[in-house]
Amino acid sequence: MARMSKAVGLVLVFSASASAESISVPNFSFEMPPVERNEQNPFGAAPFIDDWDETEVGLTDEDHQDTGVFINTEPQEPDHITNAHQDRLAFIQSFIGNDVRQALAAVFEPGRSYSLTVAVGTSFIFPAGATEELEIALFYFDGGVEQVIASTFVAGSEVNPTSLIDVNVMIPEVAPGDAWANEPIGILIRPSVTDPDDGAGEGFWDVDHVRLDASALAPAMSAWGLLAATLLMTAAGTTVIRRRPASARGA
Repeated sequence: MARMSKAVGLVLVFSASASAESISVPNFSFEMPPVERNEQNPFGAAPFIDDWDETEVGLTDEDHQDTGVFINTEPQEPDHITNAHQDRLAFIQSFIGNDVRQALAAVFEPGRSYSLTVAVGTSFIFPAGATEELEIALFYFDGGVEQVIASTFVAGSEVNPTSLIDVNVMIPEVAPGDAWANEPIGILIRPSVTDPDDGAGEGFWDVDHVRLDASALAPAMSAWGLLAATLLMTAAGTTVIRRRPASARGA
């Protein structure tokens, strides 16, 4: 039994190197810009999102209203979002061509895998039975052109107006030869649809709490670490074989 517990301890020591690290996403909870709810602005909405680039379709700058931030309602109100991260969320009208995106300072490092999680919901005016979907994606720029590496789609029928669900997309360990290796990490959130004739664009997606994690790079083992591992394996009953260089072996 003692040998087994020590062996397990060794496994845990090495497993710790595979833990995830959080990567900073500016304005990850869409709390900026600051906005207030009042008679002139009953929804507490602002048509801009700090640190995020916004793309809209069919609207001039003066009509900019397809994307932005809004204040969650009070808990006693029927449209209150019960699990919003803080006070504000982003909204994206479900027209194809609208999106919010951000290119981070961090890059896709070879040897790491990446996991993006975004909390998603819909507004009360989202059309029942519509086939709208929202795409959550990781991308990079190739010669200035956006290239999606991996994405996940969530259907409007899977979410609701008062409780957000987490939508996750992952990419496997980045190889040195991958086109996105050492390129800035891009996050993309955009409406999609399976049937463009179903009245798409009549509702709004609610988006919140963007999280990006990367697997930690295993540090190189020092001489002391190697010695400790050897002692642990020996104590656990593992045979450690030391080979002499060929030049030192007898004939």
